[in-house]
Amino acid sequence: MARYTVIVEKGDGEYFAYVPALPGCTSAGKTPGEALDQIIEAINLTIVYLAEHQIPIPDRVETIAEVEVN
Repeated sequence: MARYTVIVEKGDGEYFAYVPALPGCTSAGKTPGEALDQIIEAINLTIVYLAEHQIPIPDRVETIAEVEVN
């Protein structure tokens, strides 16, 4: 079992989820929970695709930082 960092952001009328370690792996939903459910499916599909095409599966991103700017 692998673990990936998932970022969920509120957009205009829906929530968007993406995986920094898997570029292009995104999803959306009407709620944060729906976006997370969808991203789990997207992660699984991405990993299957990478494995089938013998593309190395990236490791998860270990550091996520929140910064404050003026």
